[in-house]
Amino acid sequence: MANKLYASFNYFDLYFTRKDVDSMPLSGACDGTVNVIANKHYIVSQFNAIDNNRLIKELIEYGAWDEIELQDKQSNIERIIWIACLDIKEREFMECDE
Repeated sequence: MANKLYASFNYFDLYFTRKDVDSMPLSGACDGTVNVIANKHYIVSQFNAIDNNRLIKELIEYGAWDEIELQDKQSNIERIIWIACLDIKEREFMECDE
């Protein structure tokens, strides 16, 4: 797959397409966009290789969700997708600003 954009976390790395990242809104509701991205075959296969415990370890560091909320792997996947796409956008913005 050409044009991969990578998001590196403490416990795993993921890749997305330019279209994935560009489709993520910077503000407002993004549930629909996240859901579309989460169901793409290359996203599903990446997350199938990541145990929920690694997702929890990553997300707990943000301090935005409690232990009970973090037990749902699908919700964690959606949180990571949202964070990753916005991190890529921010990184690209910062690189352009240099």
